[in-house]
Amino acid sequence: MEKTIRLNKYLKDIGICSRRKADEFIEKGYIKVNGEVINALGYKVDPEHDIIEVLPIVDNIISQYHYILLNKPKGYVCSKSDMDGKNIFEILPTNIDNLSYAGRLDKDSQGLVLLSNNGQFVYSVTGKEHECEKEYIVTVNKPLTNEYLFQQASGNIRLDGKAVRKAKVNAIDNKTYSIILTEGMNRQIRRMAENQGYKVIELKRIRIGNLTDKNLSLGSFRELTHEEVKSLYPLAPDVAK
Repeated sequence: MEKTIRLNKYLKDIGICSRRKADEFIEKGYIKVNGEVINALGYKVDPEHDIIEVLPIVDNIISQYHYILLNKPKGYVCSKSDMDGKNIFEILPTNIDNLSYAGRLDKDSQGLVLLSNNGQFVYSVTGKEHECEKEYIVTVNKPLTNEYLFQQASGNIRLDGKAVRKAKVNAIDNKTYSIILTEGMNRQIRRMAENQGYKVIELKRIRIGNLTDKNLSLGSFRELTHEEVKSLYPLAPDVAK
């Protein structure tokens, strides 16, 4: 049985960077295998026998990764285009390149949004297989019923031709409930409500994984601590913020 794997996959698997970033490092000659610089994309290694060395410059590049938690106000869109209206990047630092959001909120919603220039981190939060919990507070236009709450939690609702995952749902008052999802389909909560004849009036994301930040005012942001990054992305390199 072949034990070799692509070098870029090996670097991804040990938490150095994404495959795409690994290809960049390989092309630039930042990776050595058995003492020799490797520039060939697609190069395969045997992790049990080959000595794989990552040059110090890679640590310097990785240390420039940023992990930001934003409390998005209503009226802002998760987009980089001015054509869509006010976008969240207008309230984020301009000195950080290539920030991507790990799960968007629509214009009429508010709450926590994670952003990073580390593609693997973004995928660890949004990738379907990771099932990162996201908790929301939802207010609808008419009184809740037991049947409505059951259907929101059951996984029986179908969107885009497939069933949504089961959710955790708890009533807060007669028109407000909390819901915990482990997926992020487009406008999922609003569409799930519409499926049962309801309309969402207010929607707020209050938790991502174990991140809840009651002290982060609307429109404010902060960098995650290293421990917070690790809680969402265990493969994060130790030089992460």
